[in-house]
Amino acid sequence: MTKEIILRELTSADECAFLRGFEYWKDEDPEWYTFVWRPGMSHSDHLCILQAQKDRGQLQPGRVPSSMLYAFLDGEIIGRISIRHELNDFLLSRGGHVGYAISPHHRSQGFGKHVLSKGLAYCRALGLEKVLITCGDDNIPSRKLIEGCGGSLENRVEDASNKDLVRRYWIDFTRGDFVPAHSAIKAIAYITRDVTGVTELLVFDHDEEYIGAGTQVICGTVENGDSPQDTVIREVAEESGLENLVFCGEVDQYQFYGDHARKFLRRHVFHLHAKEAVPDRWTHVVAGSGNDQGLNFHHYWISLESAKGRLSGRFDDSIEVFLRRLNPVLKVSNANSTKISHNPS
Repeated sequence: MTKEIILRELTSADECAFLRGFEYWKDEDPEWYTFVWRPGMSHSDHLCILQAQKDRGQLQPGRVPSSMLYAFLDGEIIGRISIRHELNDFLLSRGGHVGYAISPHHRSQGFGKHVLSKGLAYCRALGLEKVLITCGDDNIPSRKLIEGCGGSLENRVEDASNKDLVRRYWIDFTRGDFVPAHSAIKAIAYITRDVTGVTELLVFDHDEEYIGAGTQVICGTVENGDSPQDTVIREVAEESGLENLVFCGEVDQYQFYGDHARKFLRRHVFHLHAKEAVPDRWTHVVAGSGNDQGLNFHHYWISLESAKGRLSGRFDDSIEVFLRRLNPVLKVSNANSTKISHNPS
């Protein structure tokens, strides 16, 4: 990008630029471009409304002060960002501090990260130490954008209007600049089996001396240029000894800041299914060369429905997503799945 994006409030000189920008949204919901302007409204009235939205004394009860900023590139409006100066109950759940949109004509060109980064700088200038940003769980571009700016997933909530899941990310300025290369990439295995109509999830506990580690699922760090998929297949072999599992694909991806590790953890969650008979319980001595080498993992099965809230280390973060997607995943035929066989040492 050779020219700098300028993020600022509209001025009296921007009427033509604003109207040109509006044309890019004629085939989409115009509220993604402007919350208050409507065709026929004068530019001066529009500016007055935007200024009033920053003044608590002019707001209706329940509303919070906010700023509407537009992103200019070479005199053209390519997007906008709305900054809420504080949160009410609704914004804490769904809307967050920041809402942004890039013009349909300017998407997939890398502008989103520049606009959001400048919006976050505006939040810092307001004195905010932490900023909440939300997005739909299936909105992959928005999720990548938020995580690329240092977003840490707190949880997912259900949108009451459509029952879809919404991701809630916090960006904490007190941690300093986000450096993606310093993140640890993890691959997690959700291994299932079906028993009398109930889908069960494979979990394990440690020996009593490590009881504080809690109930977990198989997880490994992606290293040495391996892919997350290769890593999860290797870890399943080393940590369970199971063979002939059907690899059903990736269930979820998310990023969060691990307070214990003091770094960001990026997780890839995969689904593997046992179509053949497997034991109800067994103890496996971990192979490989990792930190868990030689430890005893005591494996057993629990109902998938009961896993949420039971697993330690945030290993249940993807359970709700998995439950919602499980039926179509289990219908994957053997012709479209990859069967994996392990020969653990």
